Amino acid sequence: MRALRSLVLALAMLSTTTVAIAQETAPAVSLAQLGEVFVKSGHIIPDGYLDRRVTVSAVVADSAKRVGDEVVVPLTDNAANVQGQASIERLSATKARSLHQGQMFSAVCTVQFTTSGPLSLGDCDL
Repeated sequence: MRALRSLVLALAMLSTTTVAIAQETAPAVSLAQLGEVFVKSGHIIPDGYLDRRVTVSAVVADSAKRVGDEVVVPLTDNAANVQGQASIERLSATKARSLHQGQMFSAVCTVQFTTSGPLSLGDCDL
């Protein structure tokens, strides 16, 4: 039993450390910057961003919604010109549901393929 507790504690610490390391190594980008790149490349996410982990900053546009097994948070930039959506991992789902409109959003996410609005961010860790 003691060994099992030690294993669970070690896994919990590893998960926390992994998220912290991911946030340190993921380059920071705002939703507005992603939107600018998207428009300049003909309304498609360029290969330099596609499937890349980034720390995204944005503003929560509306309440989070459950879509299938995921929680999706609608996002916008500060000027409400760029629209996006972030799919949140299950471990962060409780935090995502507590977000409210107008609140600042920052998470490590994977930039997903998008050809027409809103910009899609997946596997987000809050």
